[in-house]
Amino acid sequence: MQNKLHKNIIYILTIVFSIVFIAVGYNMNKIDFSSYETSKSYKARVVSVEEITEENLDYAYESYSTTTVRFMAEITNGTLKGELFEAYQYLDDIVAVNPKVVDKGDKVIIASLISRSGEGEDWTFLEYDRSRVLWVLLISFFALIVLFGRKKGVNTIISLIFTCLSIFLVFVPSILSGRNIYLSSIVVSCFIIFMSLLIINGANKKTLCAIVGNLGGLMIAGLLAIFISDVLNLTGLIDDDSMFLLMVTPENPIDLKAIMWAGIVIGSLGAVMDVSMSIASALNELAENMDNPSFKSMLRSGFNIGQDAIGTMTNTLILAYIGSSLSVVLLLVVNYKDVLLLFNLEMIVFEIIQAIIGSMGILFAIPITSIFAAYVYNIKKDIKVFKKMED
Repeated sequence: MQNKLHKNIIYILTIVFSIVFIAVGYNMNKIDFSSYETSKSYKARVVSVEEITEENLDYAYESYSTTTVRFMAEITNGTLKGELFEAYQYLDDIVAVNPKVVDKGDKVIIASLISRSGEGEDWTFLEYDRSRVLWVLLISFFALIVLFGRKKGVNTIISLIFTCLSIFLVFVPSILSGRNIYLSSIVVSCFIIFMSLLIINGANKKTLCAIVGNLGGLMIAGLLAIFISDVLNLTGLIDDDSMFLLMVTPENPIDLKAIMWAGIVIGSLGAVMDVSMSIASALNELAENMDNPSFKSMLRSGFNIGQDAIGTMTNTLILAYIGSSLSVVLLLVVNYKDVLLLFNLEMIVFEIIQAIIGSMGILFAIPITSIFAAYVYNIKKDIKVFKKMED
């Protein structure tokens, strides 16, 4: 009963600390976007399509044709909800892929922008409103997590929400506000590790072993990333997005090498956490069910379990990176016939070291978790701190 009370207290304290961490981090790094000139966009429903016209235009010594769709739209949110406006959708043939022509009943996003004629403003089609489908998909995902995971599924959702909030309300604003990116990455990564494992698995030896293994694996991956980026003379300028980042704060440019380092560390965080927890959990079961568990036997079991996890988790990590940049890979393969040059482009090199160093974090997490877990599960005397943390 007392152990359960201690477990509940730590659970509540973890929730409270997570809320405070995110609130304080957000307030410390809050960005004032009032100086940025942006047009407010609105959700709207297409009431009717009035006219579709085509014309040929000349621009910058190049001729192209454009299709203009004039339609009536009813605003469905905000202060203008219920009002009807005439809006325009422009489809230019110089764009490789255009959205489909709007039709009656379509849900769209529109905004009042400067007219193409240069006189006044027109309500202009920006995108289709996909938010409803995305919400349905997200709710279905959460429902399945709860259905299959029960109580642990609920805790998984809570930890996932805190993880996303820490990234988008603390980490990203800290970069834009000029904070040290290396320090921010370390703080947020440590928060995610402790918060996720304590909320999902509770305070016990198993969680402690997973935390130690996770921190060890990420620390080595981070050090390797710094060393390798210097050896390979990487600048962090890997694509057009990197150049745009430099323009965000010209007076204090963002450190692109630090961004690259943060991408490697945070990108491998989930996989390293998964392997560490798998080994710690398996060794915990062995310790509870073996008659005479020894340090040597537990360590051997940890390495055996880790060997099975290496192949699947390394493949998972590498395939995730390849899948996320598949379009870029295809484009580069088509345009760079010189294989030597292709595999020395900084963009490709970054993807390679991101996958390799992330996988090396997994590899180092295995022995660290195994050694620490084998030691912890074989402590004969009851250590007070561990006794309080046991299930």
